[in-house]
Amino acid sequence: MKITFPHLGYCSIPLRALFAGLGHDVIVPPPITRKTISLGARHGPEFACYPLKLGLGNFIEAMEMGADTLVMGGGIGPCRFGYYAQVQRDILKSLGYEFTMLVIEPPLGHAKEVLAVAKILKENKSWWTLVKAAWLALVKLRACDDIHRASLYLRPRVEDKASFGKLYLRCLDNVDRASTPGAVKKLAQVSIKEMHNLPQLDMCPPRVALVGEVYLIAEPAANLFIEEKLGNLGVEVVRHVWISEWLKVNIILDFLRLHHQESAEKIAKPYLSCFVGGHGQHSVGETLKAAREGMDGVVHVYPFTCTPEIVARGIMHKIAAEYGLPLVCFSMDEQSGEAGFQTRLEAFVDIITQRETNKELLPHG
Repeated sequence: MKITFPHLGYCSIPLRALFAGLGHDVIVPPPITRKTISLGARHGPEFACYPLKLGLGNFIEAMEMGADTLVMGGGIGPCRFGYYAQVQRDILKSLGYEFTMLVIEPPLGHAKEVLAVAKILKENKSWWTLVKAAWLALVKLRACDDIHRASLYLRPRVEDKASFGKLYLRCLDNVDRASTPGAVKKLAQVSIKEMHNLPQLDMCPPRVALVGEVYLIAEPAANLFIEEKLGNLGVEVVRHVWISEWLKVNIILDFLRLHHQESAEKIAKPYLSCFVGGHGQHSVGETLKAAREGMDGVVHVYPFTCTPEIVARGIMHKIAAEYGLPLVCFSMDEQSGEAGFQTRLEAFVDIITQRETNKELLPHG
C-alpha cells in the first residue's frame, strides 16, 4: 500500500512511524499551502467545515504523488466530522481518482470495524508487529506533545525567537528520524533541555488559554500559526487539547470500555450540561477554568459554520463578562486573511497587557 492521511499538526510523525512499521510506503502530503486550500475549497461543498476542505486538498495532493490508500478518521454525535470521510470519498471518486479509503471509527460501539481496518493495515504481518509499530507511534506522539508544550512556555521568554523556531523544528525532525522508543524518549529530553538553555528574557509573560475545535487548535496552517504569533508577541499559550491525551480518552479507554467524563465537561455543567458535539462543551469548561485560575485571557478558534463551537461561543461570552476575562474568537475558513487576523491578535494582546499594567498601578493594601 501507498498510504496517506490528512495533516494534523505534527501527527504525520507518529503516523509515518505506524504505517512504515507495518511495511507500507508512506506518502505524507505536502505542507498545507494556498494551493491545498484552493483545491479543497474548489471541490468541497461551499458550507462544509474548513477541516473537511483542507483534508480534501491533502488527499488530492497526496494522490498526485502516487498514494493509493487514504486513511481517515470517523466520528459520532452531532459534529459533522463523522461524515467527512464519506463526503471526501464521493468527491474524489467523482474527480476520477482510484483509491481505497480506510475509515477508523471511534472504537466505542465500533470495535469490530476498528479491528477490521487493523487487519487490512497489518496485511500478512503479525499482531505483535502492529502492537510494536503502534507503540513507537504513541511514544513519538507523546514526545512531540512534550516538545510543543515546552515551546509554548519558552517562546515568549527566549530572546532570539527566530533561532528558537528553527530549533523547535529541528527537535521534531529528530523525533521523526528516531527508530526506537528509547531513542525517541532520549531525544525528547535532550531537545527540551536544549530549548531551555537558550538565553531568556527577564519577564513574566501574560498567559492565555487556547480553546476550541481540536483540528483548528492542532493544525497551525488552519489557525494561521496563532500559537507562534502569540508567543512572538510575548504571550504564553496554555493549550488544553493534546492529541496524545485525546487518543488516550477517545480511543484506548473507549476501546476498553473505560471512558470517563473529563474535567472540562464537569466544570462546564452549570453553563452547558449536555454534549453538543465536537469540543463545544470542552470550550465552555476550559474558559470557565481559565477564569477561575486567573489567566489573562482566552483565545477561541473554530471552523466557520461549526455548530458545537457556535453554541459554546455564546456561553463563553457570558462567562467572560461575568469574570471580566478578555475573550477573542476567530472563525476560520478559506477566506481568512493574514492582515486582519494579525491586527485583531495584536489588539487582543494590547488589551491583556494594558490590564496587567493597570493591576500593577493599583494601590496595594
